[in-house]
Amino acid sequence: MASQLRVDKILPVDGAPTGGGGGIIQVVGTQNTTQVSSTTTSLSNPTDSGMSVTITPKFATSKILVMINASLKGDGGTAYVNAMIKRNGTLIDYSDCSDDGILDYAINHTSGNSSWNFFDSPNSTSALTYGFFFSRYGGSGTAYFNNNANHYSCSTMTAMEISA
Repeated sequence: MASQLRVDKILPVDGAPTGGGGGIIQVVGTQNTTQVSSTTTSLSNPTDSGMSVTITPKFATSKILVMINASLKGDGGTAYVNAMIKRNGTLIDYSDCSDDGILDYAINHTSGNSSWNFFDSPNSTSALTYGFFFSRYGGSGTAYFNNNANHYSCSTMTAMEISA
């Protein structure tokens, strides 16, 4: 009797599934506990939080899922916080999903973590650096990253390459 090998799917060493998309090819992540503050209200030149991840897609057709959990707070006057993502130094325009390309606003005087997921189609096999940026929204006061009522917090950022 001859031996038989039967499988539903073979996953190559590069992580891309055969015959379809949706497989996770690679995951990179970071965490950040550094407190950063900002009084700028600029949307075109926001403050760098210092939190970023770099991923080099294996395939130009891949999608990148960027997941952020950031501790944000605004204080004084009406200081809310604008949250934004840059890819390789350029703000990502996700205006179809948000207001004026701003990912979200943190609540005034309330510290806590906010989470976002962003699905990017960079069409690239070059290194991509996704950075988290923020600015103050409205009034006076200060916008904070990783300041939970003057106690330091931890924010995280993850990027996943997903086959198309």
